[in-house]
Amino acid sequence: MKRIKAFKHPIVKGNAFGSWLFGEPSMYVYVWYIDGLLIDTGHRRMRKEILETIGDWQVDKLYVTHHHEDHSANIKVIKKHFNCQVLTSSKCAEIMKKPPSLSPAQHFMWGLADSYDNFTIENDRIETKNYSFQILPIPGHASDMVCLHEETQGWLFSADLYLHHYVKYFMRSESMRESIKSLARVKALDFDTMFCAHNPQLDNPKALLQRKQQFFEDFYGNVIERHDKGMSEKEIFTDMGLHEAGRIKWMSLGALSGLNMVRSVLRDESL
Repeated sequence: MKRIKAFKHPIVKGNAFGSWLFGEPSMYVYVWYIDGLLIDTGHRRMRKEILETIGDWQVDKLYVTHHHEDHSANIKVIKKHFNCQVLTSSKCAEIMKKPPSLSPAQHFMWGLADSYDNFTIENDRIETKNYSFQILPIPGHASDMVCLHEETQGWLFSADLYLHHYVKYFMRSESMRESIKSLARVKALDFDTMFCAHNPQLDNPKALLQRKQQFFEDFYGNVIERHDKGMSEKEIFTDMGLHEAGRIKWMSLGALSGLNMVRSVLRDESL
């Protein structure tokens, strides 16, 4: 089933796109647009619907915040339709030359992302006619992830930094330590509207980022405390009263799991 949800804001355009093979979508991804700038592309399984929705927008530039397939899968078709400039960070550009393989769950939910190697590299700032966006690295969820900050308007396009203040599972590659650092870094910015790629927040977003940071810090500390007592990763998971999102873990063959959160802490601590 496919669904589209519009986002209401006086200046910024946004539409959320969700798809699932077995009923209502469990997660949506937003495509944002402001002053000729399109931020991210949405996922492959909604390619037709995304192009139909944004096809008459005046897109001059596309910026890709990170390589994950729900953000980067439609670069080529958007480039062809608008003949726009395609920008990203140097780290994302390198990964997009050969995107990593996906778990079955990611494939079913989002679809594959094509490789792309014709980016204009921009690591610092994007200018449109009326706005100026500072680009800031926010690794953790993805090593190449960045956010866009428009200080004069108080806007933060936060990619996947927030999602929710409570997290049930990680991908294998995620770093909890880097996520904590990124959350702390972003909280110091001047903004009051957060255009999250999956869960936008217009009311006190910094408080939500603080809740997520505190959740991660508590989780990290609890894992280390048990590790110092000699517990294994599975013993730590059980002792903390954690439970797997069974369907997600099964469909992803373990690529998405709660145990990966414990493993992330132990890996970060060993570096």
